[in-house]
Amino acid sequence: MKSANTRWRRMGLIIEPPTSGDYEWWVDCAGIPTCMPFSDNLWRIWFAGVNIRGQRGILCADIDPGHGMKILEIRECPGLERGTSDAFDSAGLWPCSVMRVEGRIFLWYTGMRLVRDVPFQNAIGLAVSEDDGFTFKKVSSNPILPAGHEETDFVTSPFVERLDEKFVMFYSECTKWEHIAGRLESFYDLRVAYSSDGINWTKRKNPVISLDGTPWAGIVRPWVDRSGKHRMWWSARGATDFRNASEQAYRLYSAPVSGVDIDKSAIEQVNFVPAPENDEWDSWMQAYCSLVPYQGKLVLLYTGNNFGRQGFGYALSEPEF
Repeated sequence: MKSANTRWRRMGLIIEPPTSGDYEWWVDCAGIPTCMPFSDNLWRIWFAGVNIRGQRGILCADIDPGHGMKILEIRECPGLERGTSDAFDSAGLWPCSVMRVEGRIFLWYTGMRLVRDVPFQNAIGLAVSEDDGFTFKKVSSNPILPAGHEETDFVTSPFVERLDEKFVMFYSECTKWEHIAGRLESFYDLRVAYSSDGINWTKRKNPVISLDGTPWAGIVRPWVDRSGKHRMWWSARGATDFRNASEQAYRLYSAPVSGVDIDKSAIEQVNFVPAPENDEWDSWMQAYCSLVPYQGKLVLLYTGNNFGRQGFGYALSEPEF
């Protein structure tokens, strides 16, 4: 794997979890930032938080990037509540990708439900906003990209873009579960699907990035930026001890993308400067990124340690060296 020749200047936290009693509907975690810029002084970021019952849900923050990512407001997202007891998103949901489509905002998200044979099953849903993202309505109580035929299957973490007059979705798909160190752990690679309307999808059979030949057990949360050199970013982890401070925890990677295919020979790990120190919020995990072009640079929004239990922050691209 190549060393990165683009550096990312770490700028710090944007949102960290609340202290006790700040909110009735949010008590832990701030991660998986999913951003839509409205102007140079207003970004709307949907992110995942956890409620008092330990369930993940979608929250929204308005941010002013022109004044050091100043938080303007944090609020709930009416219409993005967890589903009923038998729904695909009954155990939690989190944002993944957002796009304006004919004046409306499409928000693709991952829903989780608890199942019998494995710890959970994920599928992909879509919600639509008619009021610039203050409220949403799910297009269906069913997923737009279902998990599969078996309870052990799942799909998760889509990124959607328009390419050659089609909607293209990059997403992760479970390939197997294994018992590792006393736990049942999932393995997932990166796939692609196509749609004419953003709702009905056809999967391509071959993966975009297979786990074969890599040190990874999971590849997740793809994000494509075509404003400059056409690259894809993603998070990847190992199979063991990835929930703790170790080399197996999620890190961020990128590679050139042409159409829907990446150059596997040019995969780079994201190079942060200064490197996080041991006691910092992103010292051992950097994951679930999204990217926003801003004033001639790219802003990398990413989740920190322990799946966002210390919050999410950002870094700025620096010239190549």
